[in-house]
Formats: sequence, structure tokens, C-alpha cells
Amino acid sequence: MIILNILLASVISVIGFSPEFQPPSCGIGAETAGGGVRAFSMGGVSAGVPDSNMVSTANPAASAWTVRTGLSWGTKFRDTEDLTWSGASAFPDVSMIIPFPLGLQFSAFLSNRSRINREDAVVYDNGSGTIKWTGGSGESYLGLTTRVSNHLAFSLGGKCFFGSAMGDAVTSPDNPGHTVILSSSYRDDLSFSPSWGPAFGAFWDTRYISAGFSIVTDRSGDIDVQRTYMGNSSADTSFHYTVPGEFSAGVSAQVHPRLLLGVDFFARKALNILDSTTEKGNYIASGLEFTPGMGFRIRGGFRAIDGLWRDGASRYSGGIGYLIAGGRASFDIGASYETWGADESETVVFASIRTSENWLGR
Repeated sequence: MIILNILLASVISVIGFSPEFQPPSCGIGAETAGGGVRAFSMGGVSAGVPDSNMVSTANPAASAWTVRTGLSWGTKFRDTEDLTWSGASAFPDVSMIIPFPLGLQFSAFLSNRSRINREDAVVYDNGSGTIKWTGGSGESYLGLTTRVSNHLAFSLGGKCFFGSAMGDAVTSPDNPGHTVILSSSYRDDLSFSPSWGPAFGAFWDTRYISAGFSIVTDRSGDIDVQRTYMGNSSADTSFHYTVPGEFSAGVSAQVHPRLLLGVDFFARKALNILDSTTEKGNYIASGLEFTPGMGFRIRGGFRAIDGLWRDGASRYSGGIGYLIAGGRASFDIGASYETWGADESETVVFASIRTSENWLGR
């Protein structure tokens, strides 16, 4: 029977995909908003908050006044009813800020975008089976920020979407008679080619009020699928995909020397990838940061989603930060509780460390 399987797979690979390629029913998977632990603890507020130690994924121009070269690393731990994320680890959020003379600054970040973890049924003309998908996607940014005055800064760079997934399938042809059922297996390796899009940001900062916004254009790329059958035979195909543009805006107020308040707004068009659609929508976030002294920061916030990846979701978050050696390093931790749907919920803990050095001597 093994020989028959190998011969069948070899014949199929010459003809093409059989069964036809079936993308994961969840598209790119369960999405998550990027950003550092400070923004996470403040409900997602960062587009209008100045001098963020971690590059703001919502608006890189918000960190234009950072004078220390810094590297931050953070990771999340989840307790969720969303099986896509349950028990799953994702690559960490990493960001780097490098100030230069003349008001220039290089910024970069890498963060998780979504995770695929889904088992789907495979149905074709003369058989059926199952396919188990695992993988995910990420997002990165590279750009420059310039301060054109003591109060105004701009950023220009590019955001990149990328990802991969692997589908392991087991299928059996229909067998209405009494002969032996012949099972076969194959693997679909799915890869998103990196897709870049320009990202522009602006930030206005005064002693008491700050505001900023950013725009990211549509990003297009190709999805390559390589199928490997039993017997090392393979077939290939490709598709085109587009990640829609995004808009972020925020405002913050230093209402007291120890108290900062902020509000953010995010909007995106519908996402259509792999025959799956995530509706257009937006979220509004509000947050605060209180500085009691001795290097501590206490944060809290709230976010409400309309559409997007979790329509109707409400998230409450909070956290604490501690500056070490006068700001040369820091440790931050935040936690959130989010509810959506009838009775679904998720608890997330986000921890981050940061180290920096004042190479410019300012």
C-alpha cells in the first residue's frame, strides 16, 4: 500500500494540486495590535505621547525627542479562550532608537502581527480529509525622524508585513465499495513575501499639550505555496495579496507635573487575504501615566474596538515601570483583561526590559 501511495502522489504532482489548494479559513489568523509595554499598559495610547523609550508603532515621530540610544525587548504571556493564541508563544517585540546630530534619529521595530492555529476540513471531488495549519505573521519598521523645530518633528520610513504558515493534511478518497481505503498525506508551505509600504508621521510637542498622527499606505506582495507529497514530489503556485493602509492619531496632556493623560484613534480598511475578510473598523484608546517618584511609573488605560479583528471588544489594562540608574535602563510590566462576543475573554501579561546609552553626551 505504501508503494501505491507513492505512485499516486507522484502522478498527482505532475498534474498539479490535488486536492486543490485550500487556504486556512482564518486568513492570516488572530491579529494583535503592536506597540511596547508602555502603550499596552495605557490602553494602546502612544501616537500622541512624547518621548517614548520604545518606538511607537502607531507613530514613530512620537520618539523624536529621545536623546539616548536605546534597545528594548518585550514578550507577552496569554491566558485566553481564543485557541489560536492559547498555549502559543510568539517572537518578541523589539525596538531600537539611535539619535544622531542635527536632530536626526534612526528608528526600527519588529513585532508580532498575527498567529495561525487552525484545523480545517478538506473536501474534494472524490475524497475528504483534514489539514492542520500553524504559523503567523509579523511587522517591522525602518525609518528616520527629524526635528524641524523645538516643537515639531516628522518621520518617514517603511512598514513591512511578512509571514509564513505550514499545513499538514491527511486525506482519503471516497470508497463506497469494500476495497481497501487508500490514505495519503501532503504538506502545504505558505510564505508571504515581504511587502513594504511608505509610512509618514508628524508630531507636535509643547510643555503641556502634544499631538501626532501617522499614515501607512497599502502594502502588496505575493503568497507562494509549495506542496510536498509523500514520495518527495511537489507542486507550486502563487497568489497576490494586499495589506490595507492604516491611520493613527493621538493627543496627550500633561495636566500635572506627575500626571499625563492621552487618547488615541486607529482606523483601517477591510483586510482581504486568503479568501478570508477582516472587516474595516477602528479603535479608541485612552490612558494615563502617573509618576509618584523614585523612578516609578504607574499606568492604566481602556480600549474599545469597533470592527477589525475583535468587533465589540473592550480591554482594561494597567502596569508599572521602573527606571534604573537614572534612566540608563528600565523594566516595565503590564497586564490587560479583554472581553468580546458572548462570553469570551483574554488575560495578557506583557514584560519588557530596556537598556540605553547617551552616545551624544546630551
